[in-house]
Amino acid sequence: MLITIIILVLSAIFFVNGKIRSDLVALCALVALLIFQILTPDEALSGFSNSVVIMMIGLFVVGGAIFQTGLAKMISSRILKLAGNSEIRLFFLVMLVTSAIGAFVSNTGTVALMLPIVVSLAMSAKMNPSRLLMPLAFANSMGGMMTLIGTPPNLVIQNTLTSAGFEPLSFFTFLPVGLVSVAVGTLVLMPLSKWFLSKKGQKDDNSRSGKSLKQLVNEYGLSSNLFRMQVIKDSRLLGKTILDLDIRRKYGLNIMEVRRGDASQHRFLKTITQKLAEPDTMLEAEDILYVTGEFDKVQQFAEDYLLDILDDHAT
Repeated sequence: MLITIIILVLSAIFFVNGKIRSDLVALCALVALLIFQILTPDEALSGFSNSVVIMMIGLFVVGGAIFQTGLAKMISSRILKLAGNSEIRLFFLVMLVTSAIGAFVSNTGTVALMLPIVVSLAMSAKMNPSRLLMPLAFANSMGGMMTLIGTPPNLVIQNTLTSAGFEPLSFFTFLPVGLVSVAVGTLVLMPLSKWFLSKKGQKDDNSRSGKSLKQLVNEYGLSSNLFRMQVIKDSRLLGKTILDLDIRRKYGLNIMEVRRGDASQHRFLKTITQKLAEPDTMLEAEDILYVTGEFDKVQQFAEDYLLDILDDHAT
């Protein structure tokens, strides 16, 4: 018993610390339980045949597909168009969209999908990002309560009931409870987020309208893997779409944004068009791409398609 408690406490410490990958910590804990003969090999490996584990793995695959197909960028652009300049509409749209996605995708995948979108929307609306990020976390959890696969506890309950001989739950058995939770949570979070999450930013609003892009990049830890690349006249990207490049599979990179200069609106002024990198975005000369990924992969991508890396990190 003492050894089990020690392994559990050490695992929790490493999970909270975050310096070692969580999957490695979990596997090391499993190996330790085997070494001290607390678990038999059959007991240790039984979890890998559990349908709940297989289901969660499949949900991560679905989350990855959402990124590669460009659905994340389409969602953010639609939200921004519907919300306009209204903070209230933006808040409700973020809550509803996050809850809907969280009902069918794992919590981790939903947060990874919506986090950059919500930060971008907050910048566009000149809001304190925390006013949307905290409700995002709650909406994610509440949305997972609406379906059988939305959150792991629902699957565990289903597995326990069927093992005990009870009738299995249907896919939308939890839907009434989930809808009530989302509705009540949205109504409660609306005033609370305004009261508690805006006070810190009100002082700063007197001196500036919002945080700069550089501050947001540093605050959310994006500076280590965010790069700017420019399409030159001889680049092999000319005339190709984001979907044609398939750089996620080839290089492990993501094109987050495309910025394009446009001098056609005024003879003496040059405007910058900032747009999300949708799958059908056609790349042109002098486009600036905001790319996330490892620097060595970025260099390889630049060499293969004749691109200029404007700086080591985008700021």
